[in-house]
Amino acid sequence: MQERSHHWQSVAFRFILDGTIVWFSFIAGIGLRFQTFPFRKVVDYAPGIWFASVVLPVVFYIAGFYSNRGGESERAVESDLVGRLRWLMVGLSTVVAAALVAGSIDFSSRIGRGVMLIAFAILATGVGLHHLFFFRLAINRWRRVACLVTSPEDEAAAALLQHFWGDRCQSIGLVLEKEYRSTSHLPIFGRFNQSLEWSDARPAELILVRDQHLASSALGAGLRQLRYQGVKVVSLADACEDAYHAVPLGLVTDSWLFRASSQAGLFYIKKLKRLFDVTVALSLLVLLFPVLLVGMLMVRLSSEGPIIFRQIRAGRLEKPFVVFKLRTMRVETAPSGGKWCEDSDPRIFSAGKWLRKFRIDEIPQLYNILRGEMSFVGPRPEQSNLIEELDRKIPFYRERLLIQPGLTGWAQVRYPYGATVEDAARKLEYDLYYMKHMSLFLDFFILIETSKIILMGGVPKGGDLAYSEFRNQLTAYEVGEKASI
Repeated sequence: MQERSHHWQSVAFRFILDGTIVWFSFIAGIGLRFQTFPFRKVVDYAPGIWFASVVLPVVFYIAGFYSNRGGESERAVESDLVGRLRWLMVGLSTVVAAALVAGSIDFSSRIGRGVMLIAFAILATGVGLHHLFFFRLAINRWRRVACLVTSPEDEAAAALLQHFWGDRCQSIGLVLEKEYRSTSHLPIFGRFNQSLEWSDARPAELILVRDQHLASSALGAGLRQLRYQGVKVVSLADACEDAYHAVPLGLVTDSWLFRASSQAGLFYIKKLKRLFDVTVALSLLVLLFPVLLVGMLMVRLSSEGPIIFRQIRAGRLEKPFVVFKLRTMRVETAPSGGKWCEDSDPRIFSAGKWLRKFRIDEIPQLYNILRGEMSFVGPRPEQSNLIEELDRKIPFYRERLLIQPGLTGWAQVRYPYGATVEDAARKLEYDLYYMKHMSLFLDFFILIETSKIILMGGVPKGGDLAYSEFRNQLTAYEVGEKASI
């Protein structure tokens, strides 16, 4: 199983690889077209090539080409050859379009037809091999997987994993503690006595455990011995992260939180993230300024009152700050605080619904980012009195206050608007995942996801349905209920 901390580096590598293939294709096209290597032509064509080398992998990322797990759409793209071919053609078409756009802005950078045709043929071959053949080598298929079982709850969880992840493994079996008697239909791979004794000559390549197993003195020594023998020992929480890019709250423990804080990229958090925030915020302020003016005009024409809405929110370590947004609710009904606002809220005027749907009301928060009160990517800032309520009802809720709140975030692109405690709990599961894996790569991909969500007008209702189903079944087992699978 791929180490979880390497997932986004793998995605970034494949993203950069496609961009490199674009560059190689055009440079090879220049060489073959002119039967030499005119460096001047490379310089002239560079703007179009740069633009195309970014646009192509962005299209492929949106199509789910780089993610081998996690969402129904991603798995559908992997299994549907016709769908992959369709997206490949869309991506190749955007390369041509990007080159033409760059050439229309600066005529000297216009790429000639001969170079374009040769480069297109090379590019189609390169990305075709990457995404129709070599991508299968990157898909992580577990082979022989064992679930450590010390209680009926562990056995129920193993049955759940077999139901949801059976197609990812050649076989799933059990490793039983001492004299535990299994009632499951799953095969028994071995037993834990003083050490692990396998039932046959084929040991499992991966053992799924729970955090309480790792903390057990009776099991810990044997599990560490397996690690030195080359067997992967993975917690169920980490396996869920790998499969769904979220961690169910029922699996979060203090030890998991400590591992998460140890894995986060501290250099990125302290140094590069601020540079990333300022660079992106300034760029978007320039790019979106006309959109902001249109939004402000819509507020002025649609409702009496101030254009900018101000509200106190809790920042990092619960430090209060004033957040700025375009007003989307009537002044006489605008809440003073302590209440969620739903998309269908009658207090929202008609233009406000449109501004909220396409996130235009959030643009003024770029000012909060430049002031250092927010980051571009992170958990959404909440009102202090709501935090008090949610902290009483949701375990570990205050963990999200350890980092800067964000304009967008992993929870915002994976789960739709919410107005209940249950919605807040679901979003926390994505926020905790982000806190563990935050990096320049992940922030960049969240920006791409955010652009996609804005163009779509929001996250589909229910979010990731595959994760929702798994989480609901797991929750049923965690509280000791019977779940039908």
